[in-house]
Amino acid sequence: MAHGKSGKIIIEVDPAFKEQLYATLKDQGSTMKDWFLKQAHTLCDEHRQPSLQLVAEDQAAYTPQP
Repeated sequence: MAHGKSGKIIIEVDPAFKEQLYATLKDQGSTMKDWFLKQAHTLCDEHRQPSLQLVAEDQAAYTPQP
């Protein structure tokens, strides 16, 4: 896919899916641009600073004892 220096992002999708997506966004009171920018900012923010998640083999070890 070409990567130019303009502010445009162009992708090709199935026309039926495109219509479904636009209809769904319209029902939600959103636009493709607003939705895309929100999703893109979220993706970039998560990439820069991943969320902290506690992962433990033994969850009991991390459960406060009374």
